Amino acid sequence: MKNKYDVIIIGAGITGLMISYKLSHYNLRVLVIERNPEPGWGVSRGHAAVVHVVQLPFKSLKSKLARAGNKELLRICKELGVRHRITSTLILATKFYHFLALPFVYLYLKMNLKGFEVKLRGRRSLLREEPALSPKILGGIEVKGYAVVDSFDLIYGLYEFSRVNGVEFAFEEEVRSIEYNGTVKVITDKGEYESNYLINAAGLWADEIFKLTGGEMKFELGKGVMVVFDKAVSERLLAPLYLKADPKTKGGAIMFTHDGRGLWGPNLRLTHSKDDISADETDLEILLKKFSKLIRVDPGIPLKAYAGIRPIPPQNDFVLERSGDKIIHVLGTESPGFTASPALSELVIKMLTESGLRVEEKPVSKRRRFERARDDPKSARGRVICFCNLVTEDEIREAVRRGSKTLKGVFYRTGACMGTCQGSRCLADVLEIVADELKVNPRSIKFDGDGSWIVT
Repeated sequence: MKNKYDVIIIGAGITGLMISYKLSHYNLRVLVIERNPEPGWGVSRGHAAVVHVVQLPFKSLKSKLARAGNKELLRICKELGVRHRITSTLILATKFYHFLALPFVYLYLKMNLKGFEVKLRGRRSLLREEPALSPKILGGIEVKGYAVVDSFDLIYGLYEFSRVNGVEFAFEEEVRSIEYNGTVKVITDKGEYESNYLINAAGLWADEIFKLTGGEMKFELGKGVMVVFDKAVSERLLAPLYLKADPKTKGGAIMFTHDGRGLWGPNLRLTHSKDDISADETDLEILLKKFSKLIRVDPGIPLKAYAGIRPIPPQNDFVLERSGDKIIHVLGTESPGFTASPALSELVIKMLTESGLRVEEKPVSKRRRFERARDDPKSARGRVICFCNLVTEDEIREAVRRGSKTLKGVFYRTGACMGTCQGSRCLADVLEIVADELKVNPRSIKFDGDGSWIVT
C-alpha cells in the first residue's frame, strides 16, 4: 500500500526530526507530517539554540535527558557538519548574600553534574578574563559543557539526513483525526495515511493531537522574548545567580549567536494564544533591566526582538504517554528540549521496540554540508547579496534547490536578511533570485505560507 508506513511522526520540530534521524538508520518506512511549509517553524524556531547543562530540578526527566543528550547532540552536530561553538556559563553573584551562598551552590552543582566541569571563580580572575563584566560582580561559578549551535543548520541537517536515508515528509498538512483499529490511520486535510505505530511530536500542538486519541492535557503557554544585538559582549554565557529556582524557567542569560551577535533573554510570561509571538517595548525594558547589571559595556544596537511559545504541562516536566500500545505522545517538550532531543528520541525508540517494532540497522548516506561564505570567505563563490551576513547568490539558490520555496525558509537556511539591516538592502534581490531559481513570477513568492505575499 502506497500510504502504509511502519512509523508516522507528527511534527517536524527538533523532537520529531531527531526521532526521524534516529529511525532513518533502520530498515523502516517512516513518514513525518508537518503543518508548516518547512521543518522547525514551530517551537524550535523561537529558542536560543543553547546546548544546556544545568536544568533544575536535577531529578526531573527533562534534566536527566538534557544531561544525557548534551554530548550526543554535539556529536550529531559534528557528524552533520552543523556549525557550533563550545563555551561555558558563568553564574554570577551581584549581591552579598548571593556571594556568601556561592560555595554551597558550587557543591550542589558539583554533586549533581557528573561528567561536567564545575569551578568556583573569584572576582579578580573573572574581571581579568571578562573585561565586559560589571565591577559589581562579587564572584561566580563556571560550568563547562555548554555550546551555541546554528539551530537552523541543525534542523535542516536532520531533515536532509533523514530524507536522503528514506524518510518521507508531508509538509503543509494538518492532522484532522486519528483512528486506531489494529493499525493507526491518520487523516489530514490532504489525505489518509496508515501506520503500525504513531509518534505525536507536535510540540505546541501535541495536546491537540493527544486529544484526538482520547487523551486530555492542557498546556500553560509560556511566552519568552529574546533580543538580538549587533555584537556579543562575551564568548561565555553570563547568567545571574538565583537562589530560588523557578520550575518553569532557568531565568535567561546574556548569550550570543553562532555568528557572534548578542542574544539576551528570555523572559517568561504567560499568554493565552499559541499564535501570540509578539514582542514589545516592555519586554525589551525588562530584559535590559534584568541583565544590564552584569556588564559595564554597551551591548550594541538592538536589531530585533522575537518571541517563542513553550508548552508547559501541569507537571512542569516532559511527559511520555501511550494511547494503547501503538501510539506514543511526547508532551511538554519545552526548554531544554533542544539539548534533550537525542536522549528523548532514544527513549521513544525504546518504547517502540518494547511495543513490538522490529529494527534492523542499514547503511546510511551522509548529509552534504551547506557551505557558507562567512565560514570561509576566501573560497566563496558568486556575488554577495546580503552584506551584513555575507550571503552569496549561490547560497540562496542552493537553499531553494534543497527545498525552500518561501523567503522565510531561505532566510533560515542562509542567514540572508537577518543581519544589521534586517533585509532593508537585500530583500528585493533575494526575492528576485528565489523567483528566478523557481522559474516563477516574483508575485507568487510568499514569505511563510498562504496569504503572506511580499509583492502584490
